[in-house]
Amino acid sequence: MLGGEKCLCCSRATLAVPLCKNCIPLLTDSHTTETCSVCGRVLVSEIGRCSLCRDSPVLSSVDRAFSLHSYHLWKKSLLFAWKFEDKRNLSAYFAAVVLQKLRAIESEEGMRIPVVPVPPRPGKIKNRGWDQIDELCFYLEKGWNVRVLRLLERLSRSQQKKLDRVQRLDAMGSSYRLRKRRVISRLLPQLPPAVLILDDVLTTGATVESCACQLKTLGIQKIFSLTLFIVD
Repeated sequence: MLGGEKCLCCSRATLAVPLCKNCIPLLTDSHTTETCSVCGRVLVSEIGRCSLCRDSPVLSSVDRAFSLHSYHLWKKSLLFAWKFEDKRNLSAYFAAVVLQKLRAIESEEGMRIPVVPVPPRPGKIKNRGWDQIDELCFYLEKGWNVRVLRLLERLSRSQQKKLDRVQRLDAMGSSYRLRKRRVISRLLPQLPPAVLILDDVLTTGATVESCACQLKTLGIQKIFSLTLFIVD
C-alpha cells in the first residue's frame, strides 16, 4: 500500500520515496565546492571560470548561474525517476532545496527575487498530466509564498535531451518568447530589479540563455538562473 522503494543512493529499502533518511541530507545539504562564477560548474583545476566559459561562453545575458548538484551517478537516476517514472513524491524534496538556495541568493542580494519557470513544451501537461518545473513552482508558490512569474512560453515541441550541443546552440533564440503584452502587463505591474530562472538541468546553457535574452528586453536588470543539476 505504501509502495516499497529502494534508495537510489545506497540501495536500502525505503517506503514511498526512493531515498532513505540517511541519504536525503546528501540531496538537501548545500555543497561548498568552488564553482564557475558564470555557469556554476564545479571547478577542477581552473580558477574563477571553467574552461567552457573561457573558450566558448554561452551565458551572456545571465548574470550568475547556480546549480545544486552535478548530474551523475545516483543523482542522475534520481532525476530520471522523478521526470520519467513519475515519482512525484520527490517534488517536495526538490522544491525544498530550491527554496534553500533561493533564500541564500536573496540574502546576498538583499531583496526578494521572483522565480520565472522555464515553460514546458506545448501540450506536455495535457499529454502527461504534469510538468516537473511547474510542480516545483506550485510548492514554492503555495507552500512558501514565493512569487512566481510565468512570463515565458515555449515555441519548440522538440525535446532538448535529443539535441546535441551544436543543435541546442543553433536553436537558441527561437525556442522561447515572452507571453502576450497584456499578460505581461497583468503579471508585472511593477518591474522587479531581479528575477531567477528555474530549470531542472543545465547542459549547454542554451535554454536559460534563451529565456534570459527574452527577459532582458523587459528591462530587468539582474537575471540569475538556478538548476537542480548541471552536466559537467
